[in-house]
Amino acid sequence: MGKINLKAKLISDEENLNIEISGIKTKNKIVYKENDITVTVLIFNNKIEMNRTCNEYKINLIFENKKETLSKYNVFGMPKEFLLQTKTKKLEITNTCINIDYNLEGNNFAYQLILEERI
Repeated sequence: MGKINLKAKLISDEENLNIEISGIKTKNKIVYKENDITVTVLIFNNKIEMNRTCNEYKINLIFENKKETLSKYNVFGMPKEFLLQTKTKKLEITNTCINIDYNLEGNNFAYQLILEERI
């Protein structure tokens, strides 16, 4: 496990979030805190799985280039899990950057994660 510096950007119709933060990276996993949300990004050959967890909810997003997937959304205290349709429009994965353009239940998002030098 190694500590790294990260730049994360999430753009949607409703918000723009830009953060620079420290995180932890292993071979195929990146973990960082975005305010009170723990973000875990699992990297596979042509697929990204992102978990966003806080004390109110947990969402599991799955991205595969130009494919539709079902993501799971759990609101803590609610009796059922919600399934959300996710359509990945673009997925780019390199050693230093992840770019994802996607549509989640009719809303457009762009996510970028840039990995910088080790701390």
